[in-house]
Order: sequence, then C-alpha cells, then structure tokens
Amino acid sequence: MMRRALSVVGVIALLFVLCPRGASAQTTKPAPHQLSLVHQTAFVGPNGTFAAELSTGDLPATTKLNLVLYNAITTRSRLDRTIAGEQLGSALFSTTATVLSATTSTTTLSLPINEKWPAPEGGTVLSESGIYPVLIEATAPNGSRIDSIVTHLLRLPSATTPTTPISLATTVVIDSPFDVSSEGSPQLSDAQLARASEQFRILSSSAATPLTLAATPFVVQALTDAGDSSARPTSQARQTLSRPYVAIDAGSLMAGGRGSLIEKECDAGDNVLAATFEAAPDRRTQVLDPSVSPAALDRLAARGTRSVVLQSSQLRSAIINDETSVLTNRFVIEGENGTSFAAMANDDTASSRFVMTTDPVLGAHHVLAEIMMLHQEQPGASRGAAVTIPSATETAALQEFLAGLSATTGAASGSVGNSVIQPVTLDELFARTGVATASQKPIVRAWTSNEPTELGVYGNRLEQAQWDLLGLQSMLPEGGDIIAPIERTVLASAETTLESSDRLALLDNADSQLQSLTSALSLPSSQKVTLTSSSGKIPLVITNALPVAALVRITVSSPKLEFPEGTTYELVLSPSSTTRTDIAVTTRASGAFPLDVEVASSGGGLLVATSRIDVRSTAISGFGLFVSVVAGLFLLVWWGRHFRHTRRARALVANDEPSPTSGG
Repeated sequence: MMRRALSVVGVIALLFVLCPRGASAQTTKPAPHQLSLVHQTAFVGPNGTFAAELSTGDLPATTKLNLVLYNAITTRSRLDRTIAGEQLGSALFSTTATVLSATTSTTTLSLPINEKWPAPEGGTVLSESGIYPVLIEATAPNGSRIDSIVTHLLRLPSATTPTTPISLATTVVIDSPFDVSSEGSPQLSDAQLARASEQFRILSSSAATPLTLAATPFVVQALTDAGDSSARPTSQARQTLSRPYVAIDAGSLMAGGRGSLIEKECDAGDNVLAATFEAAPDRRTQVLDPSVSPAALDRLAARGTRSVVLQSSQLRSAIINDETSVLTNRFVIEGENGTSFAAMANDDTASSRFVMTTDPVLGAHHVLAEIMMLHQEQPGASRGAAVTIPSATETAALQEFLAGLSATTGAASGSVGNSVIQPVTLDELFARTGVATASQKPIVRAWTSNEPTELGVYGNRLEQAQWDLLGLQSMLPEGGDIIAPIERTVLASAETTLESSDRLALLDNADSQLQSLTSALSLPSSQKVTLTSSSGKIPLVITNALPVAALVRITVSSPKLEFPEGTTYELVLSPSSTTRTDIAVTTRASGAFPLDVEVASSGGGLLVATSRIDVRSTAISGFGLFVSVVAGLFLLVWWGRHFRHTRRARALVANDEPSPTSGG
C-alpha cells in the first residue's frame, strides 16, 4: 500500500506535464500487431456473460486468441500490479482458443458465468462477487505470445445480497489549449473544435447518467462562434461548474498582485456558460487544479464557493497514511484566512488511467475496476468517490466509460445484479458522503498547491491592459458588444499553457483593438482662432464615429488664457455624429499662443485624443488702453508745445533782420 500511495503523489504532475489539455495522451505509436479493446461488458451479473470485442489490426489469420480468467483480487495495490500485467495469480478458467477470421478486423471473445454449479457451456462458475483479472493473449501457431492485454471481469453481487453502492461523482472536463495567430489572436484548430464537439455529443447521448460538467468557456465560445450547436443542452440540465474563461494559474496571479483577474476570468466565463447552457453555472462547488493556492481559494469563497474537490496528490501525508479512507470520505480544508471548505479528494490514480495508456477503451475499464475496488475496500454506507475525466481523454474512452456508468446493474450481461456504483453529481456527492472525524470533529486536512511563478513583464502589461479596459468601459457604457472582443483577448492572455511571448502578443493585439476604437473619437488636426476682445468662446468640434454614445472628459490648458468655467468638461458624444462645445476664455495678453486640448474617458483614465489650437488675440487690455491714451496725450502735448516753440522762434528771427536801404 505504501508503494502505491507514494506513486500516486506523482500521478497528477504527470497528467499536467505529459498530457497537454485537449491532446492525445498517447506519446508512442502502438507496436505492430498490438491488440486493443473496442468494447467490453462493464459489469456482469451473477449469471451473465462477459464479452470483450478486440481490434486485431493486421494480425495474421493464423493467430489464436485465448482468454484466461484468474482468481479475484482484493486490494488496490494488487489491482495496480495486474493492470501492469503482473501478479495475476492462479488461473481459474481458460476459454477455447479462437482463430482469427481473415475477413474481419475485430473479434469478440465471450465468457458466460453462473453463480452456482453446473457451469454454463463454454464458461465457469463464480460464486462470489469481485474483481477478476482477465488475460487476453494473441499467440502464433507455435504457441509463442505475439501480444496480450489485461482487463477485469467485474462480477456484481446477486440482487438479493445487501449492498450499499459507492456514490461516484464523475466530472467531465472539456478544454483545449489554443494557438496564437500571427496577428495575436487566440484560435482553436478545426481538429480541436471537432474533438470538443464530439465530447459534447457524447455527453448528450448520456443525458440520463448523472454527471458534472467542467467546460472551459473559451472552448464553448469558440464552438458557438463556429456555428456548432453541440454544446447547447438538448434535454435535462446537468450540474455545470463555474469556470474561468481560460485555464489560469490562480496562485501565480495572486502572488503577482493580479488577483482581481481571477474574478474577471470567472465572471466572463459565467456569462459565456449561462448564455450557452441557458442556466447560470454553479459557483458553490469547484474542482481545483494544483495552481489554486489558499489565497486564491479565498477569492473563490468570495464568489460563493463552499465545496471543493482537490487532487489527491495535494494531500500527500494523508494519502500515504490511509489512501482509501481519504478518497471515500468528506473532510475539511482551510483557505489562507481560515475559511473552511467541505472537501473531497479526486482519485488521481483512477483519473490517470484514462490518459496514461495506449489503449483508451481498456483504460476506461481499468477506471471502473478502480472504483469497484474502492467499494470493496470501503463497503460501508455513506461512502463516495470523485473522478475527473481529463480533457486529454480520447473520445472513445469517454464514450465507453459513460456507457459503463449507464449499465451498473449488469443488465447488459444478461443478468441483473446489485449495483456497487451509484453515479451522482458533485452536489449529490457532498450531500451523500459521510464526514471523516477525529474526536467527534470533522478532520481538517493539510493541503498543498503549486509554487507560484513570476509574472515578469506580462504582469505589468496585464495591469495596464486592465486599466485601459476600465477606462474604455466607463467611456462606452453601452458598448459591451464592441468591447467584448478586446476583453476576451486580454482574458485569453492568462491561459496557463502559453509562453510569455504569446501572452504579450495577445496583449499587443488587445491594445491594437482598443486603439481602433479610441481613434474613432477625433479632434480637428489643426485649428486657428482669433480673439478680438479680452473674453470670448473658442469652438471645439469632436467627432464620434462609433455606433454607441461616448462619455468623455475634455481638459484644456494654455499659458496665457484663463478659463472662467473651468478647465474640464464632461460631455456625452452621440453615436456617429459630430458634437460642438464652446470653451469660455479670457486673455491675459495679446499675441499668439497655444491652447492644448485632451479628450479622455469619463473619469480621465484613458487618453483618447489630443489637439492644439493656435489662438491669436488682437484685443487690448484695460491697462494697455490706459497706457496708449496717456502716451497719446503726452505726444499731443509735446507736439503742441513743439509747434508753439517753432512759431515763436521764426517770429524772433524776422524782427532781428535789418531794413533794406536804397542804393545799397
């Protein structure tokens, strides 16, 4: 048990590192002639038939298939070894070898069982319920093994055997990492969209099975934008969890001072999901990823979160000490501020079976075996388990697993038994599952989260983008439709799988979109005004080419003008129109001087446009007029005195001249 528990610690890290969201977990090509499971009977009643349909690929027609049944196993550690093809134990029964058909690529092997003797033809007797390893091997005519797989026959208790099923809450994650285009736009490929669409269609076909959906809103929005209606519900509503717009590193955002983005991401995500699913997503319960720190969890509490599912690897000491009890009972965890949350541990080992395999359908049946083993090890009432189906799970595995959940009575085997698994939603899981206690008090478990990473330059750019968005929203209160693409681009930049360069490219794109909106508000590029008096009004014309009204703040300044009505004006610019306003001014002096004009968002947070008006004043001030009059009077007096002095001088000259004499 200790060895298994220690191995669980690294499982979730492998899921996140080795299995990109939305991508196939298979990293190596199947070996030639590899057997793979197409379909299998999930649960077998006491007198039912186990069937396994196998893809035989290009195995030679001379190949023989053998099915060998082994004694039941009773512990999860032993289950782990048999899944690996080891420690199968003693063989109970072997079917007659089946020779492959040259005309088909699949072969079905069957094993009928009875609860009591006599044994059915071609089968055996299994008197006890349990988990029985099944080896299917392909052999050459000389008896040498070509390939083999190990699955399990899940034999149910008889209908008369008292059994309390374990409540199983399955959360289906639909997500996909996106690429960033050369223009800085987030985008999903056609293959990614098709895969997400298929996942939603599989869920629709399993509408009667209680499940919980954790869909990333960006993917849902991308499907809707592409005209794909697969995400829209066609029948009963599922429990759908509130999710951030894209997958974010909540702990790093908190550590980097950008915790407010968590609320913005979740609010935007809720709007997308509510519009698509025609019902508000559930904020009360969250499936946490390891990036959510105690401080980030407190942020979620402020939005209404009260119950959480953690990865079992985040409860390392508890998992090592008592794995099965931790996985099947509720407990309590606390946020940074001591806020308490009801909690369940996701069965990371079971979740890993979906993706850490080259045979997805076989992996799905290994998960069912894991859950039945939990029931077997913890058979009491009020037991529950949580399993998250990773987004990287192959659609064939998803479909096979959900088909198994819809047939927990064994009816598909031809014999009904007593169910050991009861599918429920997460809300139902928390309501049904008992609380682990110590000294009659709920156990509070310590938990861990990933170490935060530095946001670097992105953190500063993100802050500026958020401020610009606030300014734009205050300026265009009715412009939600034209602002939304910018907001979504900013939100997409927080996607946890992106490189820093891609994040900055998205913010550059968001800034370009914002500039294209703000440039629709404009002032004249050049304007000249002449004032002929000491006071007057300067006309200012602002054009709004946007289809919505804009609330703006105008700020004016000049070194030689005074503004008796103030230097700021709040205006409403009608859509697709030109607005004129007059700026009241008084001059301090005559001459030419500039008048600077700034147009910003209401509140002044976002600068939109600037202009400079050349003002020429020909008016004379009161003091200047006084000086001019005095100077004129002085000149007039001076001229008068000068004129009189000149005339007197001429008269004196005339009197001093001698009278003319005759002859000489």
